[in-house]
Amino acid sequence: MVKFLFNLVFCLMIGLSYAQNETSVLFIGNSFTFMNSMPFMFRDIAESQGKKVFVDTVVEGGKDFDYHAHSEETYRAIKSRKWDYVIIQGHSNELAQPESIVNKKSLPFAKQIVDSIQANSSCTQVVLYMTWGYKNGNPKWSAVANYDSMQMRITNQYMRFADLLNARIAPVGEVWKTIRKNYAGLNLYHPDNIHPSFEGSYLISSTFYTAIFGESPIDNNAIIPLSPDVRQIIESNVAQVVLNNLNQWRFVQKSTQLKAGFDLVINGKDLKAYNTSENASWTEWNFGDGQISSEENPIHTYNSSGTYQIIQKVNMHCKSIELMRTIEIR
Repeated sequence: MVKFLFNLVFCLMIGLSYAQNETSVLFIGNSFTFMNSMPFMFRDIAESQGKKVFVDTVVEGGKDFDYHAHSEETYRAIKSRKWDYVIIQGHSNELAQPESIVNKKSLPFAKQIVDSIQANSSCTQVVLYMTWGYKNGNPKWSAVANYDSMQMRITNQYMRFADLLNARIAPVGEVWKTIRKNYAGLNLYHPDNIHPSFEGSYLISSTFYTAIFGESPIDNNAIIPLSPDVRQIIESNVAQVVLNNLNQWRFVQKSTQLKAGFDLVINGKDLKAYNTSENASWTEWNFGDGQISSEENPIHTYNSSGTYQIIQKVNMHCKSIELMRTIEIR
């Protein structure tokens, strides 16, 4: 009998769909962010993979955390909506300074920005954009006068900031280091040896896509004017560095992400729902006839025949997903 009922419900199922939630991302930074329209390259990668994404930017060349912490434009952008993610980026040399200077001239202002983001919405995830060392380091200070020493300081400071600010990290600098080490012929730098080349910006956008969505960028369908070989190198290294270390970058492992799912058994006008969602803190059911339930596996009786849309809404922390199925009650 149970087998028959399961077969019956699949025969009566007219439609199945997820309510696709838009992911909103605000980028706050400088030329390391806006070079080659990187935020919109990120959007193109995401949309090519079926994601619905809204992107906005607050960017000004050469600016640091201090500038954005005192910018009315930055705060207007933060308050303009309840963002899913806000990316913040300091000056390219800012976190390569001595820690005493970083603690005085950077950390308080980064914290001020993060506090304002959280005050606007406690559900917003703050992501620190870990940048990269200059091609030949910064000759203005002997401690970072070569690439390796500069990159080490930048990485260490962004990791420290992530702990202090309860933020996540987009490890662009670590992906950059891996490709620079293993693929010397792939130039990630603009001719000034500081800013990103187009290849560098593709690395950045791919890193954001992978960190935020927890998915590999390999063979994505975005139209990007790079050779397949170059794209393959960048995409595979992004996937390796980011996905193999999601906990290190403070992102939730894909295996613990929220998933919606349910099965139905229909017998006449009686419906039994079996919740198969994963990692949900609560579940809400809408039976399409004005009735709602918060039970785990609810039983519902319809008063009349007809076509109804079942909506399951699951929530984990600040993330929610809706799964919809249309059924026919006879």
